[in-house]
Amino acid sequence: MPNSRGSRETACALPSQFAGAGFIGLEFAATARIKGLEVDLLELASRVMARAVTAEVSEYFQKQHTAAGIRIHLGVQATAIEASGGKVSGVSLSDGRHIPADLVVVGVGVLPNAELAAEAGLPVASGIIVNDHLLTADPDISAIGDCALFESPRFGGSLRLESVQNATDHARCVAARLTGADKPYDGQPWFWSDQGDDKLQMVGLTTGYDRVVLRGDPSRKAFSAFCYRGDKLLGIESVNRAGDHMFGRRLLPAGGSITPEQAADQNFDLKKALG
Repeated sequence: MPNSRGSRETACALPSQFAGAGFIGLEFAATARIKGLEVDLLELASRVMARAVTAEVSEYFQKQHTAAGIRIHLGVQATAIEASGGKVSGVSLSDGRHIPADLVVVGVGVLPNAELAAEAGLPVASGIIVNDHLLTADPDISAIGDCALFESPRFGGSLRLESVQNATDHARCVAARLTGADKPYDGQPWFWSDQGDDKLQMVGLTTGYDRVVLRGDPSRKAFSAFCYRGDKLLGIESVNRAGDHMFGRRLLPAGGSITPEQAADQNFDLKKALG
């Protein structure tokens, strides 16, 4: 889940190793660094959070974590976790290097736990298949949260999302159905990640974006990336700008948009676009 947290109290700077520069890896690494640990972070992709955020947001967070003393290794893969005396001693990398470590955290993604559903004869694919009411092929069984591959009227296809918000909203939808207020699930995805002193908040799904407009100033540690396909706003990634995030949380569910020029104009009043 993107909102997992982790830390380790330490009285001295001990070497630690984190595999995966997604949300969990970066959150855990930032916390460990604050606690005084020496941190190396491995990532197979060419930038941090590459599958989740724009290059502009990736660049900002990579600079922040590097400035905090976290050593980030991109384009490399852990080939072996080594041990000595029954304790981890380091990690070997695909480029031939060896990094010593007394703690290794692996955050490289998950697979949905759909085995029980499959054994029960329910259709599964990259998750447990449910309709837009979160019902499986068996009308007495619902599936919600990270494992649910659900039909989305809003996005015109099937989605499986890994987030606290998605699981919570799914639960509300099923609870409403069970108490007589049945309606399709049509939630607007949003996510967040706390990394050191920075808060990343995202709303919408930006798959297929072809233009990014920045509002605010990364050098002042407060900006948002407005993501467009053509002139249609798909989503907003906000760093320490909660107002922009909440604007997106109100605008996007209503099917609204603002032009790229308006997004870039600091004098444009976002509230006016909400009507």
